[in-house]
This record gives sequence, C-alpha cells and structure tokens, in this order.
Amino acid sequence: MEEKLKKPLHVKEGKVIKTPSEKNVTSSASGTDTGKTSNDKSMKEKMGEKKENMSNKIHEVKEGASKKTEDIQEGISDVTEEANKTKEEYEKESEKEGMTPAEKVLNDIVTRFRQGTGQINDAISDYNTKPEDGKESKSNKPKKALKPLVDVLETNDTVYLIADISGVKKDNISIGISKNSVELTVKYKEDAEIEDAKFTQKERSYGETNRIVKLSSEVKVHEAKANFRNCTLTITLPKVVEDITKVDIDD
Repeated sequence: MEEKLKKPLHVKEGKVIKTPSEKNVTSSASGTDTGKTSNDKSMKEKMGEKKENMSNKIHEVKEGASKKTEDIQEGISDVTEEANKTKEEYEKESEKEGMTPAEKVLNDIVTRFRQGTGQINDAISDYNTKPEDGKESKSNKPKKALKPLVDVLETNDTVYLIADISGVKKDNISIGISKNSVELTVKYKEDAEIEDAKFTQKERSYGETNRIVKLSSEVKVHEAKANFRNCTLTITLPKVVEDITKVDIDD
C-alpha cells in the first residue's frame, strides 16, 4: 500500500498559505522597511537643509569679502590721490625755489630740525644764563629776555603773524621779512626802573631777544604791513600768487 504524502498545512491547491508565525515575520519585515524609508527621507531632508545653510553662509562670506575688497580699493585710491596731490604741490614749490622735489624735502627736514634745535637751545639758555651778580638763589634765578609768543594764520591769499609783546614800545620792536620767514627783535629795558634800587627778585624780561618764524608760503615782502596795539603785534603778509598767462592757439 503506497504511503500517501501529506501536504503541509500551508499548501493548498497550489497556493501557499502562510502560517501565523510567517505572517508575523512578514509584517515585521514590512514595518522595518517602512521605518527605514522614513528615516532615509528624514536624513535626506536634514542634509538638504544643511547644504542650503552652508550655501547661504558661503554666499554671505563672499559678499563680505567683496565689500572689504571694495573698501580697500577705495582707500588705496584715496591715498594715491592724496600722494599725487602732495607730489604736485612739492613740484610747484620746489620749482619756485629753484630746487628739485627731493632737494626741497631734504631742505624742509633740515629746516624743521634746526628750528627744533634752536628752541631746545633757547630753553637750555634760559636756565643756564647767570644773573648779574653771579649768584643763584630762590629769589634771583637765572633770567633773560623771553622770546615773544607767536601765532601764524593763513588764508588763501594772506599770512597773518600775531605776537604778544608786553613791556615795550613799538620803537623797540624790529621786524625783518624775507620771502619765507619773519625775524622779530625786541629790546627790553636793561636797568631797573627805580633809581638806586637793586633787584632782589628778577622775573620780567630784560635785554634783547630775537626770534625767526618760518613761513610755509612765499610772501610779497614789499606789501607787508605791521600794527602794534595793546601789547599785540600783528603782521599782514600777502602771499605770492602764481600769474597765469592765457595763450592763444594758432590755427
């Protein structure tokens, strides 16, 4: 008697019937696939957002760099323009004085150095000058005539020199003017104003003092004017203005 083969319970008429355990496995696998797809989608969205943020930041950095480059270029342009302007002024001034621009620069440096040295020497001299009796004390310190304090003002066509000079008359003030400097000489009283009196303290200016003031512009020497009122000396110096001659163009 042939032994009949028993078909599995899950096979029926050519169709596969899943057992409860297989159904659970399939359902679980399906759920896992769905969750994985959802996670992948979320990751892609996040990556997309990060990429967009990065692109925005790169764009901002590029804009900032471009702005800074423009500012730097404008600054360089301003410096170049100022340098060219200064160069042109030096060339004009040096041509007037019969020097090359390099010679004028060197001359200006030497002049400023001499002025500074002169002021230092004057200050030292004020403290090193011995009194008339040769003795130094708290009441009789070394003293000599002080140099007048001077302000120099300029307009487009005029230079003004204003000096404070007290204790003298205008006849005791001497003014010497060249095309680029003014020399002031002031003579103060040398003796005591009271007859048969001696100094126990001496702080006012006595004797003669001299000061040279350099001018930054060339002036018309013969058109200078001076006024002395209320201890203030005012000197008016017209500037030398370049004469411009128009030239006709021939056909």
